[in-house]
Amino acid sequence: MIVQIVSIFYMVFFYSLFSRELLYGVHSFFVDGYRILLEKVSAMFIAHFIVQCCMLFFVYGIYTIIYLLVGIENSEIYLSMFRFLYIYMLAPLILTLIYGVLVAMLLGTKKISFFAILFLWIITGSVSTEVFFPFFSTVQANELKSLLFIGMNNIMLVYKPFIGFDVHWGNELKLISWFLIFLGIILLSSLRWTIRTRERRLVINVLLAVLVLFTVTSYSAVKLSMKAFSTADNTIETDYYMNIEETESDLRYEIDSYVISMEGTHVSVEVNLSHLDTLEPTFQLYHAYPVREIIADGEQVDFERSGDIIRIFLISDSSSLTFHYNIVDTNFVPIKEGRTVLLANYAWYPKKRASHMYEFNEYIDWIQLSEHFFNQESYHFTLESEEVLFSNLQRQGELYKGEAEALTIIAGQGNQLIYGDYRITYPADWPNMKERVPTVLSQLEVTLNEAQQLAPTLVQSLPKKIVFSNYGLSSLLTTDHLVYNTGYPGSVDSYDTMKDFQKRILQLAVPKKGSDKLHGEWVNMASQFLRKKLELPIELEGRSMESYHLPKVEQEIIEGLYQHYYQLSFEQRHKFLKDWYEEMDNTWDWEKVDKLIKEWR
Repeated sequence: MIVQIVSIFYMVFFYSLFSRELLYGVHSFFVDGYRILLEKVSAMFIAHFIVQCCMLFFVYGIYTIIYLLVGIENSEIYLSMFRFLYIYMLAPLILTLIYGVLVAMLLGTKKISFFAILFLWIITGSVSTEVFFPFFSTVQANELKSLLFIGMNNIMLVYKPFIGFDVHWGNELKLISWFLIFLGIILLSSLRWTIRTRERRLVINVLLAVLVLFTVTSYSAVKLSMKAFSTADNTIETDYYMNIEETESDLRYEIDSYVISMEGTHVSVEVNLSHLDTLEPTFQLYHAYPVREIIADGEQVDFERSGDIIRIFLISDSSSLTFHYNIVDTNFVPIKEGRTVLLANYAWYPKKRASHMYEFNEYIDWIQLSEHFFNQESYHFTLESEEVLFSNLQRQGELYKGEAEALTIIAGQGNQLIYGDYRITYPADWPNMKERVPTVLSQLEVTLNEAQQLAPTLVQSLPKKIVFSNYGLSSLLTTDHLVYNTGYPGSVDSYDTMKDFQKRILQLAVPKKGSDKLHGEWVNMASQFLRKKLELPIELEGRSMESYHLPKVEQEIIEGLYQHYYQLSFEQRHKFLKDWYEEMDNTWDWEKVDKLIKEWR
């Protein structure tokens, strides 16, 4: 916003300065007056550039000092912050000179020129995507229309943990494209002041070169722009899963081990099978990843895709299948310049699953990851990749190996610390984690132990490898690692973060039973029970916010359910919640829950 405000003053200043220069027309008194005119513009540009660079380093210095004082450790965040500042502060302010000069050339001292400046300020500002959100919310990152803005697609998502700021080569190339196109317009407008034919011919040649460069940079910007911060890409990806239909699956096989090799975005996955009872096995693999080929016993085989389900047509029994595909940047699984977060609950490698990666949840009235981890599941993984920030596998030389339910790798900006037996990975911008981790781990351990008194959990103890994040990652829990998304930008030990520990742990650790609605409300009631037992404050006591989206009849039953629940003693509440979970199955509805609590009452 500060850049947006300052930029209009610069535009007016340079317009006023250059329009007076053209008004006097001193440059037309000399044979080489056109060259002098260009030299004056160039001198203005160099002076403006030097001043703005000084301001850039001044602002960067202030942020760096503040970050260091609050305890943010030395990491890649300082480099990406510098890139963020020169893209969204330096570059827009440099372009203001070009806007002012252009308006002066086209309109001179006419009063309409101020309306032209105002128009340019609105449509080319660094917050234009917020001003014209209804339009830009429909523009994907890889569309030509994305060249119309140099601002962020969504200011609230300018930073994602482990991925970083909204900066990448697509941004720089887009800025270069804007610079070239306005430079071309200025040169074209200046032709009326050329006196000699040789000057005119030279300017035209330069214009042609600028046009060629603009075509190259704009095309490259569209191809390289990142989708992680694009509202339209998120909407399209969400709609895809909201409307996707179930696909028939054939899971009559057993997987023994995975051998995964990653070279940049190229991935090769060898799936070794211990048992195969079908010639048309199906695997779950994220639909956005293009499969180049699938090899069985050294021969390429045919396959077809339906959403995230791949069906392979084998000629004969095979003991292994090799998938060759590319990891591409998407809104749900972003990749940026070697930074990628591939979690165990994503279908980033072929999995034995019958569902798509996301499925609709009627309780939250939205899509959610369909992945469910099972205790009996265990595979041997071998991963060959460049050094990563985090993996739930043990590193052995240049490889990562081990037994696991599923595989998570994070290659991005972040930090790690060791606390007791725990290995903690956290975003680069989280300060003073050494002081905050003990409180958080203690709360998580106690919560998991208390949850086990209500229902059987997928894990018996808190995993020793933990990844913390806020926006951008989903939460998951396996026997060997926990990925916890706080959902808040504040510190990890703040009240806003820790007030959700009980609900999140129940969602992650307790296997889902019954319908989405019943299980979700059980989690809500059980989490409030645990907070009361641990003598922790409850922000909103009563039925869940999600229940307000249900039909009115169901809302009335749920409201009555809580009224009966509050009349029970503390010990009775514990036994009721335990019985509810034990007896609940897919045939249960609200009437059965109501009947159960009335029996307890």
